[in-house]
Amino acid sequence: MDNQDEVFFKKLKSQINKHKFTVGISDLAKTTGVSQTQLRYWEQKSYIHSEATTEKNSAHRFSYGTLMRVHFIKAMLDEGFTLAAATQKARDHSKQMEMMRIFMINAFQGIEEREGHHMLNLGYFDDAQTQCLYCYIADGEPHYRVYPVK
Repeated sequence: MDNQDEVFFKKLKSQINKHKFTVGISDLAKTTGVSQTQLRYWEQKSYIHSEATTEKNSAHRFSYGTLMRVHFIKAMLDEGFTLAAATQKARDHSKQMEMMRIFMINAFQGIEEREGHHMLNLGYFDDAQTQCLYCYIADGEPHYRVYPVK
């Protein structure tokens, strides 16, 4: 990976880690198909949370994570789950997504070309840091390789 790629991936990781993207309640309602009234009820019940804001006339700002949570809850409701069950499933799903986010922030080291494939460098494979784990996709399936550190 060259220096330009390294700088790009560092910036990308930084942006992913910030979670600063927010939307207002009307945009959240339009995007998810959940009414503003329902969103306010969910917020009152602590199923979702708005972000603190210093903007004038903006009482409800919601993070990208909350937008995804609302989509998930709505999908579960559409499948016939109760609101309580849907929000519990959303909590469990959020924990898994946070785990994936942390993994990608810490493990993802960039993309390199090896053996004719574009491979994700997932970092050191061993405690001695002598090998790195790589993953590539072929025929829609992930394949893994371990290479010695150069």
